[in-house]
Amino acid sequence: MIKLENAMKLIKTRIQLLDETLGGGLPDKSVILMLGEPGSGNDILTQQIMYQHALKEGKVAYFTTFRPPEITTEDFKTFGWDVSRLKADHWTFIDIHTSKALQILQKEISMRIGQGCWTVIDSLSYILLTQKHNLVLNMVESLLDNARKHGGIHFLLLTQGMHDPQTEITMQHLADGVIELIAQKTARGTSRRIRIKNMRKTVYAQKLIPFNITKNGIVVETAVRIA
Repeated sequence: MIKLENAMKLIKTRIQLLDETLGGGLPDKSVILMLGEPGSGNDILTQQIMYQHALKEGKVAYFTTFRPPEITTEDFKTFGWDVSRLKADHWTFIDIHTSKALQILQKEISMRIGQGCWTVIDSLSYILLTQKHNLVLNMVESLLDNARKHGGIHFLLLTQGMHDPQTEITMQHLADGVIELIAQKTARGTSRRIRIKNMRKTVYAQKLIPFNITKNGIVVETAVRIA
């Protein structure tokens, strides 16, 4: 078998079935768009991956917009994730709930990623609603450039249904990967699934991954469906 010398490094999410679907994990140097309607769990999955990364001595810079760091910290505790117990340089909240959000992001993104941080922008939807569209595109392009230069995994949270189709498709086109979380009401409750819509730099399986939201966060089921 021929070994590819320049094969992209894959980084495990530590969610086994998700890693298997991705062919081993998320590609390094990637910006991932996390799609989902309110309550779908796209934020929880992102936070879980990042918290596990910080527990393993990784660094995280978490940018908050409409929800302040104090509230986000309390949300984490719902699942037993206590960021206050992490080393100071392993988890940093940056509150960008301000009219100068993009200016702060442009400066902080370059610095934080250069320091080896993985990043989260929670949420891109809020920024799109409050900032000029072309300036948001410039910020996303800067994030992509820094990710490719310095590496790491970087998440953008986007709420489905809040934007026109062109805006949503544009963001999907720019991102290195798109993960969609789907929640549908059924007679038995809520059916939840993870779908990999796109992931550059890796070969991924076309599967719908069933999952539940538990007191420990996202827990995937063993059965999968063909997407």
